[in-house]
Amino acid sequence: MGFIICCDFDGTVTTKDTIVSIMKRFVPDESAPIIRQILADDISVQEGVTRLFALIPTALKEDIIDYAVNEIPVRQGFQELLDFARAEDIPFYIVSGGMHFFIDPILSRFRGVTEVFANDVDMSGDYMAVNWSHPCDEACDSQACGTCKPSILRAVNHEASDVIVIGDSLTDRLAAHEAALLFTTDKLTDYAEDHDLAFYPFETFDDITIQLKEVMK
Repeated sequence: MGFIICCDFDGTVTTKDTIVSIMKRFVPDESAPIIRQILADDISVQEGVTRLFALIPTALKEDIIDYAVNEIPVRQGFQELLDFARAEDIPFYIVSGGMHFFIDPILSRFRGVTEVFANDVDMSGDYMAVNWSHPCDEACDSQACGTCKPSILRAVNHEASDVIVIGDSLTDRLAAHEAALLFTTDKLTDYAEDHDLAFYPFETFDDITIQLKEVMK
């Protein structure tokens, strides 16, 4: 038995939430109240993100990709962590509530990701429509995750490896409870403290690599 890594994307691989940044750039006035509802837990992430992308004309797809690739910073040390995971034979999964159409171009600059779990967007109409590609399985208590990270972990972790969870916010809360090692930043740190979860805070991926080298000595 070894380890697998479950790493969030928005606000974790990137230094700021990509979806929120896209909304503030392209539909700031219309998206702001929906974002507030999501962050306050007044609506589910699935409902809120569906409504957010429904505000975006499909004609803006290429503009959004260009913005994401060129304006959304990736957190320091990401490639080095991927290199470490590959050297240690640790599968590295990106598990995101975000969308393939902007995640994949960002990740194309890096090597070593085992698989990306994210969502597709139907671009056939005038406005974007999210296709939630990874729904909750029967074991999930929520049934409204959008991208259900614990369900994905159950599907990929055939060898019952210890799970390293890396995340920052609302969509990582359920996965945090599945973690043998939990690395947190931003709101997920507050959540881990409030729920007495053991965790390692991080600012850069270099922090995580250093800690994992210590754990695996």
